[in-house]
Amino acid sequence: MTSRTANLSNLIFSLSLAAGLLCSVAIASAQTTASVTIPFGFSADNQRVEAGSYKVELLSDRYLSLRNIATNKTQVLMVRPEEGQAIETRGRLVFQQEGSRKYLAQVWIAGTSLHSEMAVQHKRERESAKDSVTTVELALR
Repeated sequence: MTSRTANLSNLIFSLSLAAGLLCSVAIASAQTTASVTIPFGFSADNQRVEAGSYKVELLSDRYLSLRNIATNKTQVLMVRPEEGQAIETRGRLVFQQEGSRKYLAQVWIAGTSLHSEMAVQHKRERESAKDSVTTVELALR
C-alpha cells in the first residue's frame, strides 16, 4: 500500500506541475512589449510625444510605457482595459486626428483579447462628434 500511495502522490504532483507550466506558457505567449515607428508627433494622456521609434510595453492592465529608442526617454500613460471578443493576431496603435493634431486613442495587444483605451481622452473628442475625425492605425512589431 505504501508504494501505491507514493505513486499516486507522484502522479498528482506531476499533473499539478504540468498544468502550472502549461498555464505559464499561455500567459508568456501574450505580447506585452513591441516596437513601432511613429512618423508624427501626437498627444496621449495630455502629454506631448514626438515622432520617432518607440518600444511600447504594457506594464499592467492600467499602465503603458512608451520608450523613445533614440533618446531613451520614457513616458508612462494611463490606460483603461477593454475586453474584446477575439484573440488579436497583430498589435496596433490607433490614433484619432482632428485637423493637424493626432491623439493616441487605443492600444491593441497581440496574442490577447485585451485592448486598452486611453484613460484620459482629448476634451474635444468627448464633446464634439461634429468635427471631422480621422482614424490612423500603426502596426506594432
